[in-house]
Amino acid sequence: MVRSEIILVAAPDEAFRRSLAFALESDGFKISAHAGAADAFASHLSRTAACAVVDDDAVSDWKWASRQFDQFGRPVIVLVGFLQRAPALPFARFVTKPFLGEPLVNAVREAVASVL
Repeated sequence: MVRSEIILVAAPDEAFRRSLAFALESDGFKISAHAGAADAFASHLSRTAACAVVDDDAVSDWKWASRQFDQFGRPVIVLVGFLQRAPALPFARFVTKPFLGEPLVNAVREAVASVL
């Protein structure tokens, strides 16, 4: 399988979504950005994406998200608020907001490296 550099990004806030995309594009990744997690996982690029970065606010139903993450089958980095408790999900790694920059880029690099 060819290594993909495509990262799905889901965040409902447009400015935050652009900020995430910029940080990842600056590190050389190609971004497919969406307002909601369901839209990201339903996109045609989801089949070839190396991983996904999902803001917790982009998830409308955590029970459905668990199935989506499982069906995606590649790493998902979930951005959660500092005081929020994140549900246990398969394929998920959690990065705490607002400390995104380097921790986010490192998490994505690790996720991409794990996909072969």
